[in-house]
Amino acid sequence: MHQFPYITPYVNDVFARERERWDFIYLRPVLLVIYFFVRTISFPLQFVLHRRPWGFESYAIDWFMVFGLKYLARYDAAELFMRHVQIEPLLYQYILQQRGVPIECNGKKLNSIDGDFSLDDEKTLLHHQLTIGHDLLSYEIVDRFDKQVFLDNLDYIRSTKPCDHNEISKAVLEANRRCSWQLLGPTNVVMLIVMAITVFGDLKTTITALNSFGSDSILLWCVKRIYAGNQTVQTDLDFFMQEVANRGHYNNSAFFSNPSQYLYYHIVFDEVVYDLLRTVPATPQEA
Repeated sequence: MHQFPYITPYVNDVFARERERWDFIYLRPVLLVIYFFVRTISFPLQFVLHRRPWGFESYAIDWFMVFGLKYLARYDAAELFMRHVQIEPLLYQYILQQRGVPIECNGKKLNSIDGDFSLDDEKTLLHHQLTIGHDLLSYEIVDRFDKQVFLDNLDYIRSTKPCDHNEISKAVLEANRRCSWQLLGPTNVVMLIVMAITVFGDLKTTITALNSFGSDSILLWCVKRIYAGNQTVQTDLDFFMQEVANRGHYNNSAFFSNPSQYLYYHIVFDEVVYDLLRTVPATPQEA
């Protein structure tokens, strides 16, 4: 089984088991080829005919995503994605926090960093624009993050931990247990979600989604500052600095987008950082 030392045992286990499944071996190559032709045709048509939203795009994307998670995804794939929906805003809340300023939920369901990310049922995901709302979190953290504020509160941040995602409802996963045919693993699920965004989204929405990785560079910088004196952690974090993860440029080409980037760099990175911050004491040294 494939085991990588710089990612968590949970993610290692999910991916190692996936590589032995029929869908990863036989279906994934087919979907990769199909996606190549879909984006080659879709983006020029969007540029000419569908540059701005017409109103149905978010609903269509989320309907496709909910259908896949409820009926097609294996439980471990659905769980990985629902964990990510909750872990990412918790990480952003963590690096934005300030001493004496409590973190308060603003009540926006599945939208905004300070929103409500309880996943009660599939209607919740569908009616609150989960897919696009989640992508927009990456732009929100870029707008809200202030380097000096972070450094001024670094000692306080080091003394805290991100909130426990297990305390937030994931009741929607019961629909997967009851209804899913347990066919697709994480790689093929993300392929279908990216394909749905490419097909149903307008040009603006699609490019926004494909470029929603810039926030990872901010989170990486913050975590490296938090663990400034911990060489073991620094070594592990160095494996998340590849240029392909959109840290060497700010605009990703729609024609060269890689669906696996979302899974293997973005979701895995958040899992690793969340596990670090929850389990490894922060460096008590001045930044």
